[in-house]
Amino acid sequence: MFNLEEFLLMREKRVVIQNEIINNFKNPILVLRANYPGEEKNHFVPKYILEIMNEEILKIFNSNIIFQEKINSIEGPTYIYSLKENGRNIKKLAMEIENLHILGRCVDIDVFDKDGYPFSRKDFGGEKRKCLLCEEMAFVCGRNRTHSLKEIQEVIEKKLEEYLKSKKVAENISSSFSNLALKSIILEVAAAPSFGLVAPHTKGSHEDMDFFTFINSGFSLNNYFKEVTLAGFSPLSVDLIFRKIRHMGKIAENDMFKATKDVNTHKGMIFLMGITVALSAKAKFEKLPFSEISTLIKEMCRDILKDFDNIKEKTNLTHGEKLYLKHGIVGVRGIVKNGLDILFLGAIDIFKNSLNKGEHINQAMVRTLIFLMSKLEDTTILHRHNIETLNFVKAKAQELHLTFNEIELDLNLLKEIELDFINKRISPGGAADLLAVTMFLSFISIYF
Repeated sequence: MFNLEEFLLMREKRVVIQNEIINNFKNPILVLRANYPGEEKNHFVPKYILEIMNEEILKIFNSNIIFQEKINSIEGPTYIYSLKENGRNIKKLAMEIENLHILGRCVDIDVFDKDGYPFSRKDFGGEKRKCLLCEEMAFVCGRNRTHSLKEIQEVIEKKLEEYLKSKKVAENISSSFSNLALKSIILEVAAAPSFGLVAPHTKGSHEDMDFFTFINSGFSLNNYFKEVTLAGFSPLSVDLIFRKIRHMGKIAENDMFKATKDVNTHKGMIFLMGITVALSAKAKFEKLPFSEISTLIKEMCRDILKDFDNIKEKTNLTHGEKLYLKHGIVGVRGIVKNGLDILFLGAIDIFKNSLNKGEHINQAMVRTLIFLMSKLEDTTILHRHNIETLNFVKAKAQELHLTFNEIELDLNLLKEIELDFINKRISPGGAADLLAVTMFLSFISIYF
């Protein structure tokens, strides 16, 4: 039987625990509770919803969570997280989760700053939350008892059903998209001739890796592709999705290095393919046309060149930053900032048209690789060589692209060029990554 006095005492105790956590860690806290009316706060439905939303919080804030505690009591289970992040930013993200997630209306996410200040929606120009059943403010309906407890509980249960249906669809999409992503990166390393890249018959211009290194690396990323698909198949904004997949990418890098014994085979691919897979899933969730994947990528990566802000003041520069300072080349960052336009406006059609003409998939891959080499400011080549070598590769690829545009590829000639590239230690790694992404996008286009 419900005990009001016990309920109020537990609420006071929770507040004390919250303040202790703030004082101990000197950071803002996020408090997650189910928004479920009635006396039975430990009903199966709110508890299940809370666990689902706890997983969302863990994925969104990931490494910024420095402490987590779960309290079980008469007022229902509560999660408290201490976060190493700006309190105002946490509240903005919490509001977005409440507004956009399918179950966002079924939970309360409170945020307290490191001085204990309780942020409210009003602090950010937001309105109080609306009723689950009508457009009136929730507190008004609650005060006036506009809706019965049973009506509200039934709406919450329907929200849970909607989420579970969406999750089932997401898992089906995840299985398909992750398999096609893996297929694409395995096919990429199988392309031959590949102008200094690793292939089944050659290490190319590399000494520390071979075809089997890439096989091991590729399969180590299969779970990553599943996770980023699930993250993307969501009503959440592309910025929240990016927060999720960025952390997933770090885990994927560790998995890759374990599989390859510390050889960097797919670091660039993790970034490029991860974004592409996630936003392809987002486009599918939103029922957008295939071409809008490019728009979503532009939106997610709109600030990606900010990495180069104040670069002259930095001391420990990455390879990409050094190339930007020397040549003004932004590499793959510029490609994704433009929504992978080089693929959507060229490479995908070249790959598909080759297959549609009845050419072997290897011919289609080599054609597409040549096109990408002719267009790309490939920082892999620049890192190994210089701007003159990059311009040489682009010019040679442009010549090949024009020569064989309407006729069958001369594989013997291409093998000779490949040997020349290997002798010069040229490896168009950036183009290789984009080839894999081109194939993935080509394969999934039938889903739109």
